[in-house]
Amino acid sequence: MTNGTTRTYSRFADTAGAVGAVLAALCCAGAPIILGVLSALGLSFLRKDAILLPFMLLAFPLALWGFWSDRATHRSSGPVLVALVGMLALAAGVIFIHGFPAKELIGIGVIALLSATVWNASLRRASSGPAALRRSEP
Repeated sequence: MTNGTTRTYSRFADTAGAVGAVLAALCCAGAPIILGVLSALGLSFLRKDAILLPFMLLAFPLALWGFWSDRATHRSSGPVLVALVGMLALAAGVIFIHGFPAKELIGIGVIALLSATVWNASLRRASSGPAALRRSEP
């Protein structure tokens, strides 16, 4: 796989992994909008923990790979650290903690992961825009 191809995949890996993990966690938490869409599409069987937990746990490394790959481009560890905190909160809220505190942790994890994704995308855009090209010229 060439460096350009890897870079293309990593551009979407952070977003795809974060969105996948967030959707799985929200489905585990019983978010009405997610459950309603799944029911309307005839996909209610996807709400089982046996499907959602492995999906969420597989989405984490995909997102981390995307964040880590972009870190080499924009040289900022902030999005990676925020994403790690979000993933820990999601995993704790879905797997280990139950009841009201679980929904709070899931909410914090969702906000952290989506914030890290937006932050990473803005840093990636800023580091590859025309101003970045002018800075790199001698």
